[in-house]
Amino acid sequence: MPDFRLLDAGTICVLTPQNTAAKTWVNENIGDHQEWAGGVVIEHRYVLDIIQGIAADGLTIAQPRL
Repeated sequence: MPDFRLLDAGTICVLTPQNTAAKTWVNENIGDHQEWAGGVVIEHRYVLDIIQGIAADGLTIAQPRL
């Protein structure tokens, strides 16, 4: 099971932590943030940097097929 799920919702993305390690990563690496449906709302311009940070720390992301 991946640590995060990433949903591209058009104008924003929602990054949802799937376990304790992922929730800890969000708390330590993403400052003040807006949550929606259990995930972190992210503007597209920040997604690549966040994905790279997650990967650099050895965590995984799944992107659902719609």
